[in-house]
Amino acid sequence: MELDGFRKAVNSADYLAKVKIIKVESFQEVDGSQRHVFTADVVTTYKGSTHKQISYEMFVERGEDVMCNSAPIYLALCKSLNGSYYWPGTGSEFKPTPVINAWINENRVSLKLARTPAGWCD
Repeated sequence: MELDGFRKAVNSADYLAKVKIIKVESFQEVDGSQRHVFTADVVTTYKGSTHKQISYEMFVERGEDVMCNSAPIYLALCKSLNGSYYWPGTGSEFKPTPVINAWINENRVSLKLARTPAGWCD
């Protein structure tokens, strides 16, 4: 089950990496939503451009909690037309597990070459 969700995220997003979140900044938007800007150290990039550190935006409804801990996670992101990264929604963050780690190791080369079909980032 967890692997199905992970594979869907990999196929639906522009970028996949194992990251460690180091900072979150929150901003109140005019429309009442909240914008969170995450900064993370990149442990390993599996799909998309390679970075040492990445920032991405998450928009949520006002008052919605954002969880952040320092444990590394797998993160699937979309890339906007202006080149910035954004969180596509629930189901794009995964804790490392033996099943996911094994799948990543088996598919590492094909992930780098994979093109993203129409998915979450359109």
